Amino acid sequence: MTRTVRATYANGVLTPQEPLDLEEGQQVMVSIEDVPVSVGVPSGEAHGESLLEMFERLRKSVPPGAWDDMPVDGAKNYKHCLYGHPKVEDQ
Repeated sequence: MTRTVRATYANGVLTPQEPLDLEEGQQVMVSIEDVPVSVGVPSGEAHGESLLEMFERLRKSVPPGAWDDMPVDGAKNYKHCLYGHPKVEDQ
């Protein structure tokens, strides 16, 4: 099984940033991938794109007609959308 976990290297030791489900003494294969400095920064901001420009780019990436099938009352009926609860009717 392959898993990806973040780790910090300090004083010659890699320390995972989350618990690992491993047995004591278990050998594993470790692959190292440098994490760019901009990790945690939305990709648009890392390239000087404003938040509005990023939203516009993402909006344009949705195929035409796909918005027609999206619920327009998702905030009010989030429990219906996420968990299948009955819809809240307009009052």
